[in-house]
Amino acid sequence: MAGPASTPPEQRRTLSLTELILGVRPDRYPDPNTNMPARGKPRAKGTLLFLLPIPLLIGALIGLGAGRLDVVLVDGGIFALFMAAADLTRRGLRAEHAQQILRFTRLQRIPLKTIGGVLTGVATGLAAWLSVGQGPALSLVYATVALIGFHLVYGLEPLGRERPFATDDERSRKVAAALEEAERKLIDLDRAAKTIANPELKIRLQHIGSQGRAILNQIADRPTDLFRARKFLSVYLDGVQQVADGYARTHRLADSRELEQNFRNVLVTVEQVFDEQHQRLLKTDVMDLDIQIEVLKKQLEREGIQ
Repeated sequence: MAGPASTPPEQRRTLSLTELILGVRPDRYPDPNTNMPARGKPRAKGTLLFLLPIPLLIGALIGLGAGRLDVVLVDGGIFALFMAAADLTRRGLRAEHAQQILRFTRLQRIPLKTIGGVLTGVATGLAAWLSVGQGPALSLVYATVALIGFHLVYGLEPLGRERPFATDDERSRKVAAALEEAERKLIDLDRAAKTIANPELKIRLQHIGSQGRAILNQIADRPTDLFRARKFLSVYLDGVQQVADGYARTHRLADSRELEQNFRNVLVTVEQVFDEQHQRLLKTDVMDLDIQIEVLKKQLEREGIQ
């Protein structure tokens, strides 16, 4: 059995200390299938925000030992505010990473990083004013500088996410809603693939997800294709998602070679049909599209996977 492919030496890159502390990570080697940088999970997620407030914690502990309740409340409260900002920022960075592969779906509707940045600025200003003893004006300057620095290092969420096409009329809004719904099904398909232990089946599911996204991109580029592919997307994305979820739930409980082979046969058929129909969408072959849908529907029934 061949081992996992290793990264070529010229494509390897070691994280610098600055990147590790700031919680940022450079793009890795390009993905040959998309010609885009392949991004891994952030290894360090805003570590600096967890380290900077440590003097406040020390000050609160010293105040506790000295019986200074006011110092404990001030330093401890500001430290807690910094921790809340760091946690929100880390969650925002994770959500941002998950959002990178999506085009039509917005997973995160609350601007966590922006809230974290504002809290960082507020906590910095309060620390300068109440803990260090600076004046209100200078403390406001510190808060502003902290917010600007946060934006330069981690960034803030944009106010809105631009659609890949205009949604000014009812028809285009329906297209946008259909694409978002279909992409959510592909997200569920990716989640199911992660729970399947068989490497071959996992790769096939991931490939089907890539094919599905190519079809969605084609529809976004030419929205009129949605009305030719609506049945295709609803029947097959629903069918593959349900079959994959069912297999992911049951394959660990029932180690059935027959079930695995049936699932493999279905995935092979789906891969072929997705690829063929993507090409035929480009040629606007509507009649053959419907025929292939019925063929695959019968294939699913024949394999006995509900």
